[in-house]
Amino acid sequence: MADSVTIACATGAGDFHTVKNLLDSGADPNIRSPEGMTPLAIAAFWGYDSIVQILIDMGTDINACNTGTLWTPLHCAAFQGHGKVVMLLMDNKPDLFRTDAQGRTAVDFASALDSIWAFFEVAGCKRTAKADLIRMNIIKKISTEESKSKHRHSFLHTFTRPGSAYVLNENMNDMRAAEMTAALTGGDVLAGMDCGQNESTSTKKILKHPLTIWNF
Repeated sequence: MADSVTIACATGAGDFHTVKNLLDSGADPNIRSPEGMTPLAIAAFWGYDSIVQILIDMGTDINACNTGTLWTPLHCAAFQGHGKVVMLLMDNKPDLFRTDAQGRTAVDFASALDSIWAFFEVAGCKRTAKADLIRMNIIKKISTEESKSKHRHSFLHTFTRPGSAYVLNENMNDMRAAEMTAALTGGDVLAGMDCGQNESTSTKKILKHPLTIWNF
């Protein structure tokens, strides 16, 4: 149990050498942290591709779910838009359609991000419809003025389609706020990952991937 916590902590800090040393010393890459996280899910969420690769090489379960959200590593990588991590996971044939606690798959999350959708399209996945993404609280409708404002601030990648604008739901009332923030103290997606990281650093990392304005 101590090894799993140490691996989880080192993974959350992006400390490849410590993770490798622990694995070389016989630590089990599949053992969850006391909060119910897998090291692979942590690495996938933060985008630490080198740690993702070594954990896969050491035989970690690529489809193991975190407790609470039931996110797999692929859910985590797709949610954050980490293309290289998605590619590494896809190369190892993950379960693309395993659902989380709210019935959402990694395919659903990837459907809202052009930057990673190609990996899923090549795998033969059908892109989740806009109406379903809204129902799942993955994207939300925004006003024309909001769309212009977000574009001016340039932290969104935009593309044109006729009609109303939609944006990846950065609040995600039941996902980003409840699952991400509460997890920091409640033992889920980010649980046990503090390891000296302050709150502002964690928040910055969670929000760092480009969001997408959908114009339908």
